[in-house]
Amino acid sequence: MRKKISESIQAKTFISMLALLVVCCVIIYGMVMVFLPRNYHSQLEGQVTSDFYDLVEELERNGWEASSQSLMEFSMSNNASVDIADANGNSVFSVNYANMENLDLSAPSMSCWASFRQGGQTYQLFSNASLVAVSQSYDLLLKLIPFIAGVIVLISVIGAVVCSRYYSRPLVSISNVAKRMTTLDMTWKCEVNRKDEIGVLAASLNEMARRLSSTMERLQAANEQLQQDIEREREQEKQRIDFFTAVSHELKTPIAILKGELEGMLYQVGEYKDRDAYLRHCLKITDDMGKIVKEILMAARMGGSDFQLSCSDLDLSPMAERVCRKIMGRMEDKGMDLTMDIQPEVHYRGDGRLLEMAMDNVLSNAVIYSPAGARVTVSLKNSLFSVENSGVHLPEEDLKQIFEPFYRPDKSRNRNSGGSGLGLYITKMILEHHGIDCCMENTEAGVRFTAFL
Repeated sequence: MRKKISESIQAKTFISMLALLVVCCVIIYGMVMVFLPRNYHSQLEGQVTSDFYDLVEELERNGWEASSQSLMEFSMSNNASVDIADANGNSVFSVNYANMENLDLSAPSMSCWASFRQGGQTYQLFSNASLVAVSQSYDLLLKLIPFIAGVIVLISVIGAVVCSRYYSRPLVSISNVAKRMTTLDMTWKCEVNRKDEIGVLAASLNEMARRLSSTMERLQAANEQLQQDIEREREQEKQRIDFFTAVSHELKTPIAILKGELEGMLYQVGEYKDRDAYLRHCLKITDDMGKIVKEILMAARMGGSDFQLSCSDLDLSPMAERVCRKIMGRMEDKGMDLTMDIQPEVHYRGDGRLLEMAMDNVLSNAVIYSPAGARVTVSLKNSLFSVENSGVHLPEEDLKQIFEPFYRPDKSRNRNSGGSGLGLYITKMILEHHGIDCCMENTEAGVRFTAFL
């Protein structure tokens, strides 16, 4: 119980206010019991004294025989005995209206004495007034103690409940809010509408929670952005590792071939005695390696953070026609047909040299991987550039990886049937630098590449 009270401000406030109110009420009632009878005693003495001297003046003026009615009224009103004696001490008049049967002998009393003259004689007036009302008032206060104690307890309990609720309830609400803040829960509002210090505290908590919530949201957004940057950096690192792995793999084979042929020619082993034929083959291998290195340097340069486009206003229509004319010779060798659907004056702002390279890579890729007698359709209209080659379809797995560096659908990676696998990768990088989306998809006739200008 003591622990529960020590942990509850409402219980502490209730007990403190109850004790304070009880003590205050007891002190006040004790002061009433002490000072009220004394004050009443003084007032009664003053009243008796005033009435006595008024009576003396009336006796001197009218005589005691004519003032008998006043004497009786004095005795009745002041609960006093009155005696008149002559000069010889003989009683000539006596009256007492005090209730002798119920008279409390312990009650305070006061005596008055005075002399007056009547008919040339001197008389003595004696009066003894019982101040029983003082003791009666004190007794009444004592009898009222149980009732007053109950009233005091009732008022104290009610006052303690009201005060504890008024002061502790907002503090309890603020305490609950503070507990929720420790769990970083800011989805609350302290509903304490007061203008005192407690209200200022509640308003301060609300403002602090609002600022903390805003700061936490910014930190969360920054953390998410940081996580994204980390994931992007990891992905780029993985791509760099994969890229260099693929580069080493691409260059390792022609270097091994070149080394083997040169050694065969040096030692004149078998067919390698015909140096002229194999020197021409070595030259072709070095040309292929030069092309690969050139493409690798191009991809590396475009992947750098300092790469910038040399943009200008371009007319893509003659560019697409020029690319088509360059590839026609190779298409004729394979007996392929070319269909052009090029809209005139298709303007776009970009790097002309890179965009023409991207078009050439896509069209060359379509010609290389299409069977003999296939049809290639080049379209440039309605902000779309597309190249579709017939007679071949790609598995979905190949379509997902078609733009990765050094990826080729031909698993044998035969140089006679394809390039290095960097063409479409470089094409995608060029288009991404221009903010152009692209995709590769299967159609009913074959495979189609589309760039959304």
